[in-house]
Parts: sequence; structure tokens; C-alpha cells
Amino acid sequence: MAICIPPPESMHAESAGERRLYDALRSGLSDEYLVLHSVAWIAKPRGAGPRDGEVDFLICHPRRGLLIVEVKGGRIALDYAGRNWTSTDRNDVEHVIGNPFEQAKKGKFAILEKLKESPLWQKLGIGRFTLGHGVVFPDVDDADRLQGPDAPRQIIGDRRTLSAISAWVEGLHDFWAEPTTASSASVIGTRGIETVRRIFARVGTTRALLSARLAEEEERRITLTERQSVILDMLSRHRRVMVAGGAGTGKTLIARQKAVRSAEHGLSTLLLCYNRGLADHLRELSADVEGLEVATFHQLCRRWIERARIEFGRDLVAEAQHDYPLGNEYDHHQPIALALAVDLFGFSYDAIIVDEGQDFGDEFWMPIELLLSDHADGLLYVFLDENQDIYRRSAAIPIDGAPLFLDRNCRNTAPIHAAAYRYYRGDTIEAPAIAGKAVELLVSPDRARQAAAISNLVTKLVAEEGVAPHDIGVLLCNARDRQDCERALLRTTIPKQANWGRLEGYRPGSVTVDSVARFKGLERPIVILWGLDGCDPVIDREILYVGMSRAKSLLYLCGTKDTCDRLVKASVG
Repeated sequence: MAICIPPPESMHAESAGERRLYDALRSGLSDEYLVLHSVAWIAKPRGAGPRDGEVDFLICHPRRGLLIVEVKGGRIALDYAGRNWTSTDRNDVEHVIGNPFEQAKKGKFAILEKLKESPLWQKLGIGRFTLGHGVVFPDVDDADRLQGPDAPRQIIGDRRTLSAISAWVEGLHDFWAEPTTASSASVIGTRGIETVRRIFARVGTTRALLSARLAEEEERRITLTERQSVILDMLSRHRRVMVAGGAGTGKTLIARQKAVRSAEHGLSTLLLCYNRGLADHLRELSADVEGLEVATFHQLCRRWIERARIEFGRDLVAEAQHDYPLGNEYDHHQPIALALAVDLFGFSYDAIIVDEGQDFGDEFWMPIELLLSDHADGLLYVFLDENQDIYRRSAAIPIDGAPLFLDRNCRNTAPIHAAAYRYYRGDTIEAPAIAGKAVELLVSPDRARQAAAISNLVTKLVAEEGVAPHDIGVLLCNARDRQDCERALLRTTIPKQANWGRLEGYRPGSVTVDSVARFKGLERPIVILWGLDGCDPVIDREILYVGMSRAKSLLYLCGTKDTCDRLVKASVG
């Protein structure tokens, strides 16, 4: 039985003929074969722009080489003189189609082009190898009648082929193989097969959303769920897509993975977000990825603005302020200045991936589009959670249609999911199948005693339970209370291997103390949510939702008894 990607339970095909051929290949070929269905890619040949490619089937054998197979359903009619092809469906409706043999041939050479540009393939040093193509018409029994100058009988399959698929595939290999007396073809081998799989059907994994230092100590990986993998595959077939989902559904993981894939495909790629802490973290994780730039939107603005000042002596922010005096610097003048800078220097990126898209204002999107090498059809992917709109932006995202939706929480435990999603509004998000401890309350009547309760908890976690201090975050719902809360904590005592620190000072041994707003997009195994007194479950819904959902394993709420009881029992989603 052949190894097939995707596996049968995940295989989706609009064409019934593709499904029948998939089943025939899977059951009729040996396990030496790797069969990839619906293979899509973006190639960027040297000196050329991005090119999309897709084939119905890629059949791989370590000794025989690679075969590209196209599938055309319905009753087929052709006119080689007029170069006309038609397919008649089950409702007797005739459709004009392209020449499937020409499509298969183009797919074959595009596959070769994609392999040659991959550093992974280049390292193997494989020279010329057997590469062929064929076409299967699964709804007809007499496809031999479709022979033509570019369609010899040996590369044509029909309904009869499905019951003798092994012989047909072997015959296709034989047809395209070099003559044995003059063969100079290489054998791609098992390493070649694995490299093909990595290039066209790689399973993506990424680190948990903690700093690189935490990842090294924790040595954990978050494997993309099947749903997330399907989203990544779907993104390979679209140029502009929004992806939405609740907290913990893997949006940032997928955004980073998509950015890495784009860069590895040779595209100049920009990964943008709103929060500096998230950008710093993603930049650390992506430091070794060539062709990938990571920044917050305003870091990007400042970089281009400074470049204009150095190279042209122009103060673009001042120019924007002069032309638009009623705006403010961050929401209006810096985005306008970035657009002016793009006019000066030209576009810069083949692909732009935006995380935290709900926090991007209307004025942000025009310069983002201008930065694309293809303004009208450039690769733009936006990931967002409308429930995390704590900056209350009104983002006119330049992507038509409804977003793809992630519907499974893969970050939190079930009790944390239940607590956070009490404040969520939107489509149902499936709770994680991770049993965990109930959300705990640190009840104290005032700030000083609340700080002492937090200090005692941190001491217990670090000294008695062996928790690393940097796995703990104290998040404040009201950023205006930060200095007072920090001073209250500094008057307490915690183990000497731990210290209180802000997000930008994150390091081993540092317990993060910062606002929920600055912590957006990040997570910690343990979160203590503080500054709750005065929070209103309705007015502060987004802050509570974001703050609670940052916790992976343990969540503590710290406040007065009335506050904690009210927030735990609230129902505002």
C-alpha cells in the first residue's frame, strides 16, 4: 500500500475522479511509493517574479523517479486541429477545458524548477533523473481515442486503468525512462523522496510562544493540529487570506510557519505584528531564516523614515504632520510617512504576513500594500482575533471574503479555556482535551496584601514546586496601575534566584510583571491576573479575555473576594 499525503481521513477532493484515482494509487501501489495529492507551491526562478504551481498528483519512487498525473473527469471531446477540449458532466453540461496534456507537461517542468531552487534538493547533488507525466480520464472507457501529437497512448489512463493501476504506473515509468544502453539518469533514492516530501508536504512544527531561552529549557514543541495543517495547505493556494480564531487556536504559530515557508521558497517575506514583545519573540525564533524580516508596524515605519532622513535629508513625519495636522503620530503620521518612503525607495517584499491584524488601524493598510512587489496580487495573509481588539481599532483589512476560521484551542487547559472563553463572543471554539487544575483565586482586601499573596505564591512555586521563575507572568489589567503594583511587589520577598521584571527585561529568573495589553500574543505556563478590582465584566471584556487566555497550565485571579466571585461567575460572551 502506497504512502499517501494527505492520509485518507484528511483527503478532500472536489473531483470524484481524483478521489477514485487516489484510492486506486493507495491500494494498488507498494509502500515504496509516495503519492502526494493536490500539490501546490510558489516558485521564484532567478530573475523572475513569484509563480504559482499546482498538480493533481505527484507519484514518487526512489529508483524509478517522479511522475506528474493530471485528472480530467466527465466525457471528453477534443479537436487537435482547432486546439479545443471539452468535458461533459453528469448533468450533460459541456465545459471548455484546457489541454490536460499541456497542463501535465507544464506541471512537470514547474516541479523540476521548484526542486532545483530548493537548497535542500541542491545539497543532494542529484543530477538528471527520470521525470514524466500522464493524464487519467476516470469517467471514460475508451481514452485511447484521445491520442494526439502530444498524447501518446502510453501516457493516457481511463476507467480501466483504475483496476490495473500498478501496471499503468509502471508503464508510465518505462515510457519516460532513459534507454538502458545510454542512460545517464540519476536515482533519487530514499533521501530524494524524503526531500520531495519536505519541500511539497512538510509537516510544520514550531516552538511554544515563549522566549528562545524558555524553549531551550522546556524543550517542548507544539505540533500543528490537523486543522491547522489544513489551513496551511489552503494558504498555499491563495494569495490573499484572512485567518481568524480565538485565543490559543494557533494563529501566531501558523503565521510564523507561513512566513518561514514563504522565505524558504525564496520569497522576500515580512512578518508584521503590533506588540513589540511579540515581535521580539518571533524575531528570536526566526533569526536563522534567510529572507524573513520580523517587525512591529511602527518599527517598520521608523526604519524606513530614518532611511529617508539619511539618504534624502527628508523628515517624512514632519511632512505628514504638515499635510494632515489633525492626526496623531502613531495612528496617522507614521503610516503616511511610511507610504511616502515607499514612494521614494520602491516596494520591498514578495509576501507580507500580518499577525494581530485586529490592532492595525485603517491607515496602516495602504503602506503595507504598497510594500508588496505586486500591489494588486501580492501575497498578503492576515491573522486576527476580533475578541482581542483591546486597542479598539477599526481595521479596513484589504482582503475580500470571509476569513478562514480556526476552531480549536490548543494552548490552554480545559479549566482556563472555560474561564477565558466566558468573555469571548463569536463562533464556537472547541475546548482543548487537556485536563488541568481549576482556576485558583488569591483573595485579599487591598493592593499591599494582594502583592504579599502573589509573592507567597511565587515563592511556593519556585522553592517548593521547582517552577522556573521565567515561566510565571503577573499581568495587570490596568496599565495605569503598573508602577504602584511594581512598588508593592518590590516590598515583598521572593527566592533569591528570582526577580520581578518587565517584558523587555525577560530572562531566566525573571518573573514578568507587565500589562495585559503589552503581553498580547504571548503566553506563560503560569499567569497571575492582577489589578482586577474595578474591572467590569462587560466594559473590560476584551482585557479579561486576553489576560486569562495567556495562561497555558495554571491561572490565578488576584483581587478582593467580591471582584473574584463576580469575574468567575460572569457570563458576558
